[in-house]
Amino acid sequence: MDKGREPLFLWLVSLFIATVCSTACKTAPAKTAVAKTPVEALPKAQAQTQLSALPAPPPPQVLSRIQQKPTFDLVDQTVKDSEARFLEGERDLKAGFLEKARRNFDMSLEIVLRSGIAVRQQERLEQHLEGLIDRIHSYELAALKEGDGFSEEHYESAPIDEFASGDVPLTFDPRSKVLAEETLMQVPHDIPLLINDTVLRFLDYLQNRGRKSLEAGMQRAGRYRVMISKILAEEGVPQDLIYLCQVESSFKPLALSNKKCKGMWQFDAWRGQYYGLRQNWWIDERSDPEKSTRAAARHLKDLYNQFGDWFLAMAAYNTGPGNVERAIERTGFADYWELVKRGTLHPDTVSYVPMILAMAIVSKDPAKYGFDITPEPPVPVDKVQIDSAIDLRLAAELLDIELADLKEINPHVRRLTTPRNDPEFTLYLPAGSREKFFQEIASIPEEMRVTWRMHRVEEGETLSVIAKKYHTTPSAISQANNLADGQRIQADGKLIIPMAPGRGRASAESAQSSAVRYTMRRGDTIASVANEFEVTIAQIRRWNQLSSKSKLRPGRVLVIYPPGFVAQVEQKKHGLKSATNTNKSRESSTRVIHQVKKGETLFAIAANYKIPIDSIRDWNKLSQSENLKAGDKLTIYLNR
Repeated sequence: MDKGREPLFLWLVSLFIATVCSTACKTAPAKTAVAKTPVEALPKAQAQTQLSALPAPPPPQVLSRIQQKPTFDLVDQTVKDSEARFLEGERDLKAGFLEKARRNFDMSLEIVLRSGIAVRQQERLEQHLEGLIDRIHSYELAALKEGDGFSEEHYESAPIDEFASGDVPLTFDPRSKVLAEETLMQVPHDIPLLINDTVLRFLDYLQNRGRKSLEAGMQRAGRYRVMISKILAEEGVPQDLIYLCQVESSFKPLALSNKKCKGMWQFDAWRGQYYGLRQNWWIDERSDPEKSTRAAARHLKDLYNQFGDWFLAMAAYNTGPGNVERAIERTGFADYWELVKRGTLHPDTVSYVPMILAMAIVSKDPAKYGFDITPEPPVPVDKVQIDSAIDLRLAAELLDIELADLKEINPHVRRLTTPRNDPEFTLYLPAGSREKFFQEIASIPEEMRVTWRMHRVEEGETLSVIAKKYHTTPSAISQANNLADGQRIQADGKLIIPMAPGRGRASAESAQSSAVRYTMRRGDTIASVANEFEVTIAQIRRWNQLSSKSKLRPGRVLVIYPPGFVAQVEQKKHGLKSATNTNKSRESSTRVIHQVKKGETLFAIAANYKIPIDSIRDWNKLSQSENLKAGDKLTIYLNR
């Protein structure tokens, strides 16, 4: 041991022993006291001897360092890590790396949601998370205005917003009370369906101003009632909680409220994550009808166990358990109606429980209240677990169903592609199609399931006709299906169609072909068409003279130039010479050296000089995947 540090070490050991002894005195059983002779009572010489034997205390600066224990603030670190990821995503977005931006934005949310901290109990973290969601959402909206976006999904307004702002009458028709009392005597119910003046006013509202929304919800309930009933029974909660779902969303899986709660059961991001509903750029399980129902049943069961009352549990579902707890502490009443009377609950929550009760009363006997409802039939599904990415268009064609129908039973899939390497992901298929799906998908290589499609050959079709339909080449289709030269294709047979020409033997043929005419189909967007042809949205707009506000409907014909032909088209657009005359072009051009600025992309530089990106790559021998760095110098030739 370093002798220079011996006194400090001995002093620390002594301090440790003293601390242990002190702690032991607080916890150990009392022992017979043993008289000790204090140092002060000893002869002076002996006292000095004993004092000199003690180790000297450390210098003040050392003691200060010992006493200052390092602190670690988990909330602060979580916010810093999350914000760093978000800023990295911003930089990626500005540089044009959309996929990297998506991943970093996703991770910035994941850092918070997986931190293990109760976000609702940490105001600073909750504000950070809400701000994060707002900022990411604003980028998504901006991207959508450009014709692209982080997601393919659309949202629907949440009925909970309409009900919360509804014009509820101040009085009620006395006949409503008679009808309600008759209903409760005639139909079973497993939550207390209390009738009071507030409930009766909402009953009148539902029969008048709220009638349209209620009708739509009762019709749509038929799709999910069997599934919801089964899960509520399995989780051991009342069946009548289905009416809470009806108030929240009218059974719309893509309902989105103005508070950013989503799905049939209107989970916010944090609460959904807490109950196992995953949310990322590929999927949002708050919109999965089955998984969100399971999560809602468990959440409501937890709330009932906490408060011991279904009215308080429903109120807590709306406003949060913390707010209900504080209201009970302030008043001393663990009763929903007393809390309402004393004004300790949010106005939305004051309306929430009576609305559920009124909706349950009407929905149990709609004909009594003048509703003629035919519920939609249930939609049984098969569930498959896949961990490879699959284009939903391909899956729909494999099963011979409409893409819209497949998307409707998979509202949790945010894009046209399922996530990659996600063994927990569930894809829903029409009931009875599971075996067929696996048989068909087995014939398509895993790496090709997001770029290839399946085509069923019709009578009289040839490879040329099919290739033209999918805007590819006969040789590309032959190569993909291992067809021999001149081999005939059979009607009703199936062909794999490569949707991204430019690989293998198809490359040269694609480059030599002229522009193709693409007819927009149901479900197509300008972004999806650009992706299929490996061109940019801006190019499609320019070739077809489309503004950012142009709406493309099914049947609209677009002119598209294949990838290998784009450089030549761009050169003609800007009056540049072809690549074969590069030397002559350079001789008649002005040479400019451009120094790349921070955050500047190749696309931005090309747009600034009004020249094709491919020309800049050729002049500077840049590969397709090469990224620019601040300070790089590029040679550019401009026409004189």
